[in-house]
Amino acid sequence: MRNISSFALGVAIAMSATAGMTLVAQPAFAKKAEKNESGPNYKLSKSVQTALAEAQKAQQGGDLDGALAKIAEAESAAKTPDEQFVTAQIKYNIAAAKKDNALIESATKAMLDSGRAPEDLKKPLMKNMAAFALQRKDYAGALTQFKALAAAYPDDPDITVSLAELYQANKQSAEAVTTLQKAIDAKKASGQPVPENWYKRMLGIAYDAKRNDLAIPAAITLVTAYPSQDNWRDSLIIFRDGTKLDEQTNLDVMRLMRAAGALKGEADYYEYANSAYLRGLPGEAKAVIDEGVSKQMVTPSKPAFAELSKLAGGKVAADKAGLSKLDSQSRSAANGKLAAGTADAYIGYNEYAKAADLYKVALSKGGVDAATINTRLGIALALAGQKAEAQQAFAKVTTEPRATLAKFWTAWLNTRG
Repeated sequence: MRNISSFALGVAIAMSATAGMTLVAQPAFAKKAEKNESGPNYKLSKSVQTALAEAQKAQQGGDLDGALAKIAEAESAAKTPDEQFVTAQIKYNIAAAKKDNALIESATKAMLDSGRAPEDLKKPLMKNMAAFALQRKDYAGALTQFKALAAAYPDDPDITVSLAELYQANKQSAEAVTTLQKAIDAKKASGQPVPENWYKRMLGIAYDAKRNDLAIPAAITLVTAYPSQDNWRDSLIIFRDGTKLDEQTNLDVMRLMRAAGALKGEADYYEYANSAYLRGLPGEAKAVIDEGVSKQMVTPSKPAFAELSKLAGGKVAADKAGLSKLDSQSRSAANGKLAAGTADAYIGYNEYAKAADLYKVALSKGGVDAATINTRLGIALALAGQKAEAQQAFAKVTTEPRATLAKFWTAWLNTRG
């Protein structure tokens, strides 16, 4: 099958774990200053204030190791959440100046553990913790961090996307797919456009995991949101190649590919035209070849196409001329088989209204596969522009794999206004 374009969204880490971050303004620990006028107020004991003031002085003088020694004194004296947070904050900035990731991580964790980090700082701190885990290729640890992030910020779809990527990194494909769907739903609920890559990533993860039960719904979601020709082609090939289809069902898949403009190259056009011809539909076979030629996707002089075009074309006149008689006979037949076959032929000649009428006759007489006929009734109505009636016909298809095919056709209808 055609390869699907590969891509990765990547995990959305807000900042480099080694670059430091802008924290709330640090209090200047001189004399009795214990308030941070530009941010939250923190109450500190005299011993902690003194140690932190000396740590800052050493840092400003370039003595980072000396500053850290004073931070260790402050950590020993710190008893309250305020003291623990401010000590960790100063330690973070000293560690960042040293470019010491281990110290930055411990300071980041201490700020979070204190419970006194300002609200606007919690999210970047938590993302930084995930970044450290990723640097170590600790995907399980990063997943734990992003689970906490997603729980704390459930309305942030970008965090949810990152969580999905981490599920995938931990080989939890089903969770990755369902989490991406949550991100898509959240983005929609916020009134923002959902990036096409989110849909593609969801489909790619499901496909790579060989989870057809996840890939097919993802494919339908993709073509509903972004009904490009390439997306239709990829989605329908995934459906077709991952499902055991009989020739008649495969023909209806090819019909949808044609309607969606998703047929590409000689292989597609030959497969469709040959299948239609072998099913006794020379009009449709000839029309498909002619379309391929007009789109410069088929070289008519090639032996395979030249022969098929000649065979199909040679039967069109007689086939078309006999439809009126078959139409009449099918209405008095004992069962619906003749009506169904005649309706199939009408589709090949773009006689969609006549096809729909005879499919209804076939259903009323019985003796036919209801799922097949309702699918084709929906196709005839859809191609005739009767959207509501087509949707009703597709909704009656409840047996697989045609039930899924009907959902694809419904998705195509829904993208046509």
